[in-house]
Amino acid sequence: MRKFAYLITAAAIVAATPAMAQESPGSHPDNATLEAEVTTLRAQLAAQAARLDQLEAQLRANTTAAAAAETPAAAAAAAGTITSATTATTASTAAAENAPAGPDTTIGGYGEISYNGYLKDRSRNQADLKRFVLFFGHRFNERLSFNSELEIEHAIASSSDEGEVEVEQAYLNYAVSPALNLKAGLFLMPFGFLNRNHEPPVFFGVERNEVETRIIPSTWREGGIGIYGRTGFGLSYDVGITTGFDVAKFDDAGAPLRGSHQELQLAKAGNLSFYGSLEYRGIPGLLVGGAVFSGNATHDNADFRADPSLPNFAGLTSRVTLWDVHSRWQHKGFDFQALYARGTINQAAQLDSVLLAYNATNGTDRPLVPSAFYGWLVQGAYSFALGGETTLDPFVRYEKFDAQARLPLGFISDPVNRDRILTAGFSFHPVQQVVIKADYQKFFINSANDRINLGLGYMF
Repeated sequence: MRKFAYLITAAAIVAATPAMAQESPGSHPDNATLEAEVTTLRAQLAAQAARLDQLEAQLRANTTAAAAAETPAAAAAAAGTITSATTATTASTAAAENAPAGPDTTIGGYGEISYNGYLKDRSRNQADLKRFVLFFGHRFNERLSFNSELEIEHAIASSSDEGEVEVEQAYLNYAVSPALNLKAGLFLMPFGFLNRNHEPPVFFGVERNEVETRIIPSTWREGGIGIYGRTGFGLSYDVGITTGFDVAKFDDAGAPLRGSHQELQLAKAGNLSFYGSLEYRGIPGLLVGGAVFSGNATHDNADFRADPSLPNFAGLTSRVTLWDVHSRWQHKGFDFQALYARGTINQAAQLDSVLLAYNATNGTDRPLVPSAFYGWLVQGAYSFALGGETTLDPFVRYEKFDAQARLPLGFISDPVNRDRILTAGFSFHPVQQVVIKADYQKFFINSANDRINLGLGYMF
């Protein structure tokens, strides 16, 4: 627009000058002088036009370079495939935005390598390629898209190794508007911080915190359908119907739901579950939210048992309910988080009677089911800007969990399944999508777990 304005102004001057000379020949210079002035004006006009062409070309080049420099991870985040390294926005919320221009198919991923050095027993020290993950997303049109995540844990997956290959997400997303969107398939449950935002550059600490590992079974996903969106005043919601837990798979007293969520692998679906979450971001820097999940975990289903070697809870109805509340405040480099989560399993006494009989018959030692479990944490961090994208982010976290907070009458909890942990360390980001981590963890009850952790992570 400025270019056209210059051209019009200069043209008007050029056209008006000889006209004025003809109207008042006695009051203006001679024709030779006027022609010289016109020639000068034309030269100035040509120079300005050339300069404008140069500036427009530079602007186009900068725009093209910026688009080319956008990482697949950033494009995927905008399309709803993954989350950004610098925000707590979930993939499902990001997908509510209108699909941006760009390639129809996107690829991203993340990975992390860790070293755990135990201070009281060096024989336990280990290094691990903990996770190698690839994201694949495809946009069919402006509204319909597909998102998926394939994960390899512990580098190798075979019958003689502890590694796993698993599909963590695979769902279709239909964007109606920012306030109303649909998803169907295998997707993450909208709980806490880590379950939706677990790329290594995003969270503090080499290891994921214990509360969101033992109480909230991150990374927790279910198969089902959901409706989600966000309003113009900062309130977002996510509700749906999904598969649920299977208490017959309960195998870890220290993490009641970790082995019980079915991951859409031949999932028992005699009874479906309900989930719902609300989060408020209407005040800059502040996040307040909570979620609840509830469903029958015995499925009233004696005829169908995905694994007949597991305990048979036919005739029992046991509901698993999990809820959490969480908040986060970020301001001028400060980052504070707090979370509380609690779960219950009703009819625990009847379930444990079946487990005791099962152990006696099969010579096994399957753990007993608790009727309640909980955990909470508080965390603070500060980000020092070191120039460009480089930051150094020290943090400290205190957390407490009890995976056997309440057991049926007559059973005694094991101290190994509860603890208080202090973690202090730092994250160094040479760029925001790469992180080098180090921290120290003090376990106040199970002090044999005291350790120093080192980690390397990335996302793209």
